[in-house]
Amino acid sequence: MNGKGDKWRGGWTPRYENNFKKIFGDKKVNEYKKHIKEYKDFPIEGITYLDLNPIYSNPGLRDELVKDCYDICHSTDTNLKHMWYTNFDYIGIVESRGFIIGSILADRLEKGVVLLRSKKDRLPGKTHTVTHKLEYGESMVQVQEGKGRVLIFDDVLATGGTAGGSIEVLKDAGYTPIGAMFLVELDFLKPKLSIPHKSIIHYE
Repeated sequence: MNGKGDKWRGGWTPRYENNFKKIFGDKKVNEYKKHIKEYKDFPIEGITYLDLNPIYSNPGLRDELVKDCYDICHSTDTNLKHMWYTNFDYIGIVESRGFIIGSILADRLEKGVVLLRSKKDRLPGKTHTVTHKLEYGESMVQVQEGKGRVLIFDDVLATGGTAGGSIEVLKDAGYTPIGAMFLVELDFLKPKLSIPHKSIIHYE
């Protein structure tokens, strides 16, 4: 199932490339951006909210975005292989917008899912909680205890507060975060993480 040209659930074939940069071109990224709506001063004044719902509601675009994420995980680029490939056990999906594509990607990759909740006391059993800063305030992330290698997945990487909190809480809970993936990265905010990460769409 890991060979070139294998069929995966949904009836599509992954497009393996020797260099992941070949997978995405400006034309495709611009097509994604055309469908991302910007809302100024939301949720508070001074913040521009990027709404990916038009992509999620479009089956063709949504599936293409999942394929792009899948291709990064299966890239044979020598600089990425040690970092990505399928060398992890779970995708840690961040509430709530990370749940959508992250769940589909986990199914395609046949990986387990670890829920990173942003609301307290929504998970049973032994849990760990970390508070973190956002570009417009504070939030928290909570996860159940466990073991295994986790690829963190979320929709947007802005200042890196949520991702940083996710990394910290996963370690506290017994997991090993090995990398992170985002649909959108706001490069102009210069986010920095303690683990390797890749993003599909960039705003410079």
